[in-house]
Amino acid sequence: VLLWVNAIKDSYLWVDSPDCFFFKNDFVQWNHDITSKLRQSEGNHKILSTISDADNVIWNRNDKFIKTLQMMAEKDFVKQVFVSSMPMSQIVWTDYDWIINEVKSNLKIDKPIFNIPSRSMTDCWLEWYSDLLFSLAKNIEIEWWKQKKENIAIVWNLFDRWEWDCIANIQELKRIIEWLWLKVVSIWLDWWNYEDILKIKNAWTIVSLPYWRKAAKKIALRLKADLIELDLPFWLDKTWEFIEAIWSHFKIIDKAKDFIKKELTEFNKIDIIKWVIPHTFVWKKIAFYWDAYLLNWIINLSKTLWFELKNIIIHWEEKHLSNNKNIELSWLNISYWFIENNNFEDIDLFIVNSHNHLWENSNFKKMQFWFPSYDYHVYTYEPYFGYKWA
Repeated sequence: VLLWVNAIKDSYLWVDSPDCFFFKNDFVQWNHDITSKLRQSEGNHKILSTISDADNVIWNRNDKFIKTLQMMAEKDFVKQVFVSSMPMSQIVWTDYDWIINEVKSNLKIDKPIFNIPSRSMTDCWLEWYSDLLFSLAKNIEIEWWKQKKENIAIVWNLFDRWEWDCIANIQELKRIIEWLWLKVVSIWLDWWNYEDILKIKNAWTIVSLPYWRKAAKKIALRLKADLIELDLPFWLDKTWEFIEAIWSHFKIIDKAKDFIKKELTEFNKIDIIKWVIPHTFVWKKIAFYWDAYLLNWIINLSKTLWFELKNIIIHWEEKHLSNNKNIELSWLNISYWFIENNNFEDIDLFIVNSHNHLWENSNFKKMQFWFPSYDYHVYTYEPYFGYKWA
């Protein structure tokens, strides 16, 4: 939820929770994201908690909640409010929908206020992020729209921080698509305002990236738009598949082939990769620890660069594997959490996020990547989507 609110400039969160919510905020604020806007020095914080505790949670707090939520919604700089809760508050069955309706009836202007039911005790953060996108897909106003054939929107881009890896990924996605003479009207999510999210209603085609595709299906159905389900454009082959699917849909094969030729010949990328493989990667043993949706990329990378995938640890639930497309699982050694008897001693590199305390005393080399990343921060233009930065 915090990643989501952090990714939209003018969205705000009101959460029914104890004060430990602010400690959860610290995982993102200035740790994973050194440019986070969740708390701001001028006082216009993007998050507000009810500071519930064991005493006040059992009393009727509706009047106080209505007053606080209305105060948030009336601020000019607040364009959208999300209402959520942590489990301790959720179990007393506060009627958040009723509170939202009371606030909306008191407001002089119509302002979007969405209720996101708490599921944090039953699902992982990927589910939550998807719930929030689905809430948008289901609730945004689309009473009119101006669809044009060249308009594309992208749904379920993981924008997890305002640093130059995520920002550059957005720009690379736009660059690839706009080189093909198409127009990206909205990306869920990018680093812009709620108004930019609403521009999705002008899209003729919805590009669905792999993280839980239900939001893309919902908004495509509401808009009567075409839907293309694609993998993340990581590395060479996956970027080619991304572009190929778009050229097939729009029948722009010549433009797409020109773009691919330009990308691969610029800076002699193939020659560089050919030099790096025998000197750096051949027969090296590599382990990685991420979510299931990056498996296609690491498998493809291992085949291209000739290294051995020694261990794969998937932190999230097994069902995310079945959601992903075209994963060749038969030869992979996959675990779903850290297992004591996994053999890491003979690997050359472990690519891992900040959940590396389980291996912090090991001797092998580690590279930090993906969410969360507390020690590696990006100050310059460093995307990991597309050909250009492969």
